[in-house]
Amino acid sequence: MRLHYQITGTPQLDAAAELFVLDLFDTDASEVAALHARGRVAIAYLSAGSHEPWRPDADDFPAQAIGSRLTSYPNESWLDIRDPAVRAIMRKRMMLARDKGFDGIYPGSLDAYRSQSGFALNESDQLDYDRFLASEAGALGLSPGLSGDFMLGTQLIDAFDWVIAFGCFAADSCERLTPWVERRKPVFDLEVAGELSALCPMADALGISVVLKQPGFDAWSRSCP
Repeated sequence: MRLHYQITGTPQLDAAAELFVLDLFDTDASEVAALHARGRVAIAYLSAGSHEPWRPDADDFPAQAIGSRLTSYPNESWLDIRDPAVRAIMRKRMMLARDKGFDGIYPGSLDAYRSQSGFALNESDQLDYDRFLASEAGALGLSPGLSGDFMLGTQLIDAFDWVIAFGCFAADSCERLTPWVERRKPVFDLEVAGELSALCPMADALGISVVLKQPGFDAWSRSCP
């Protein structure tokens, strides 16, 4: 299965892929319907662990649940994933995904417990939150995909249906995805450096699908043959 991952710019609905991950808020229901008409699967990307001040529901987050800024994305701030208000907002976001016709969700920024978030979060907090997201998604008929923190991956493998890694070849960490491959769950990796001529044979040997992207994650994409 080929992946088209795009969270900025006008969605490229005719990309040569079967699975499309597109921004929850920036993608219209008509675009999701157009993908379905082509027999494609549409997944809604949403940041479940960070506060993005430009989102339409940004003001719904209580001030006490907004923490330190993310190092990699300084315009975003970590969220207190234990806060009931945060979870209620995420539940509404998943309902929006369902109402737009998406087939699943891809929640990002799920590694606050390993960062200077401004909150005393631990591994148990993160596991509880991740399982909450997967459970709520399933209750809404949405397929949940795991992002980012594969240090907890084996503890979440029963909760999530598929997984997307970022730069596992660049970080020499693709072995963390082996349990997912062994469970026959779809595994994708996004790389922003390297050549497909080198990446594709390695990905094929590991049983994962690799996609070459630009750092902004716009429409540009290169996949293995």
